Amino acid sequence: MDKKQTTSSSDFESKIAELQKIVGRLESDGSVTLEDSMSLFESGLKLTKECVDDLSAMQARISELNNQLDLILRQPLFGEDDAD
Repeated sequence: MDKKQTTSSSDFESKIAELQKIVGRLESDGSVTLEDSMSLFESGLKLTKECVDDLSAMQARISELNNQLDLILRQPLFGEDDAD
């Protein structure tokens, strides 16, 4: 199974939490060196891409489920005649 399809809610939430920590350090910690700032920024970009990928996978799954629901709802009810 594709990694994108196995992403759990807790994985996504932990990535967001880590991203928030990185942003917080970059915004408020004046003692972070330029080198550390670059490293944090790179880590933040990586996490952002992973989150976007996770959201894209979730969006694709939701679309797939909606299509399945549409097919189910279009089926005639038991005993209904299609010839109206």
